[in-house]
Amino acid sequence: MKRVAKKIVCLAAVMALCAALLAGCKKQDDKTLFEYAGNEVTYKEAHVYARIMQYSAEQQYASYLGDKLWSTQVGTDKKGKKITMQDSIKDNVINQIKTVKVLADHADDYKVKLTSDEKKQLDESVKSFTKNELGKRVMKVTGADKDYIKEIQQENLIAQKVMNAIIEKADVKVTDDEAKTVKVYKLVFTTKKTDSKTGKEVNMTAKEKAAQLKKAKEALKAIKKGQSVKAVAKKYKVDTDNEESYTKGKAVLGTKFEDAASKLKKNQVSGVVETDDAYVIIKMLNPNVKSELATSKSTLLQEKQQEAYQKVYKKWTKDADKKWDDDKSIDQELWKKITFKYKATTTATADLPNPPKRRPQKPQPQQSRKQRQRRKSNTALCERQPMIRLPFS
Repeated sequence: MKRVAKKIVCLAAVMALCAALLAGCKKQDDKTLFEYAGNEVTYKEAHVYARIMQYSAEQQYASYLGDKLWSTQVGTDKKGKKITMQDSIKDNVINQIKTVKVLADHADDYKVKLTSDEKKQLDESVKSFTKNELGKRVMKVTGADKDYIKEIQQENLIAQKVMNAIIEKADVKVTDDEAKTVKVYKLVFTTKKTDSKTGKEVNMTAKEKAAQLKKAKEALKAIKKGQSVKAVAKKYKVDTDNEESYTKGKAVLGTKFEDAASKLKKNQVSGVVETDDAYVIIKMLNPNVKSELATSKSTLLQEKQQEAYQKVYKKWTKDADKKWDDDKSIDQELWKKITFKYKATTTATADLPNPPKRRPQKPQPQQSRKQRQRRKSNTALCERQPMIRLPFS
């Protein structure tokens, strides 16, 4: 009888422990990770997003980065601290959720609802997600069931429709003149340098600028005497990133450069043009590349659509952003519990059949901060789609 009583007591203790553990897990899942624009986001919801983005990234990058995938540095923050791939993905998770919540909140403003066909597609999407390997992993690790996944997918779909409605209402247009592509060949004699002590970009001294101007004038003389611009560029070691195609307002070297180029006819060469960051010689290759018109119009349209969307979105989030602090607005102790780990089963490119050979690249000329910002801005805008990247798409 005593043995039976002991067994009952032990069993009760085990059951109590299990119940406590389950209660603890549930409590953590239900904890608020952050609040934004009137929306409370739980640990569990962020966990689902995080695992989807983690496993998607592993499918895309793991074969190249292997075990170091999540510790790979992808940038630095404002304080110069290393940003890893894990940091970047987790930041994307927070931003994605914030965006989805805000857009979904404004569904009524644009009379956005799911059609019967979209509801059917949603059910199919959920069904597919719960059966594929990525979906199974997400649900197993996070404890999310089919209904929870559907709720998140539905909110994402509504958010996407709201974004599309904003862009449609803006009704932006692009003219042929705006999309006209100009192609030039340029010799750039920079007037910026990097400070050896601080690593910051600074202006050259008056003496150094004078030396650069002298080189530019000598180069122009050589071109006028019949030497090709390519040969002269090579001689003066300014023979990288020479060709540039741009539309109005998008030239790397800015307005002064564009104004000088606009006065040139095909194959004409400018004098020495002084910009904010350099002395430049421009050869006009084509003042209107007609074959690029359709592509340019498409790119500019996406830019304008993105601008129209951002204008509305920022108006909605103005007050919320004033209150938001990346460090303080998120429960960092809770957020730290989500970490990414990856164990490579195959080696990256070494195991790929016939890996492509890369040509050694020429060293890049020093560019000013303004040049790099313009180039980065132009490239980003060209590649950016006027829509959020949904974790289920």
